[in-house]
Amino acid sequence: MPFPGEPVQRDAPLDPVAPDAGHELERSKALSRRSTLVTGLAMAALLAVAAWYVGGRAGFDQIGQGGTNLGLLPKVGQPAPDFFVGLTDGRLVRLAEFRGQPVWLNFWGSWCPPCRAEMPEMQAAHEELAPRGLVILAVSLDEPAQQAADFAALNEVTFLVASDPRRVATGGSYPIFNFPTHILVDKDGTIRDVVLSELDKGEIVQKAQRILPSGG
Repeated sequence: MPFPGEPVQRDAPLDPVAPDAGHELERSKALSRRSTLVTGLAMAALLAVAAWYVGGRAGFDQIGQGGTNLGLLPKVGQPAPDFFVGLTDGRLVRLAEFRGQPVWLNFWGSWCPPCRAEMPEMQAAHEELAPRGLVILAVSLDEPAQQAADFAALNEVTFLVASDPRRVATGGSYPIFNFPTHILVDKDGTIRDVVLSELDKGEIVQKAQRILPSGG
């Protein structure tokens, strides 16, 4: 108890600002983190839109439909560009030497899963269509000749299998970016169809009718 006349000592009041200040600090940090996240998402969305726009102009929206590749390849109705290529058995062949026969050109690689799945289908179609004069020339790209030969042997392929590992023989006239690529050439050497997708036996037989002689 204080003596008479002595000023009364009171406990110092609690700082009413301290708790609120801590709360405000945490709230400020949370808002900052949220703002950073929103900004990051907005930038990602902007980049995605930009990539879609640029990609569409470059032809990416045609992927799966062969948009860009189809524009670079020889066109339907044009003469098929000639080339020399080495077969996996060591012989050299020239596309022009098959003039007078329908030719199914197939650009493939044993490293390509759709091409691998398609090879037995092509062999089955060849067995049916070869008696009608169809020549299948399958040109392997971007792999050693022996690798292509081994895969062809594994599938007991009897049609012509060639190798152009560095695209020296075919790359100038046939810039292939879609695997597999099929180019159908009639007996006069004119391209009648270009297919940029994997085919099964039925589809091969059906499409081959465009270049096979009628009534066979």
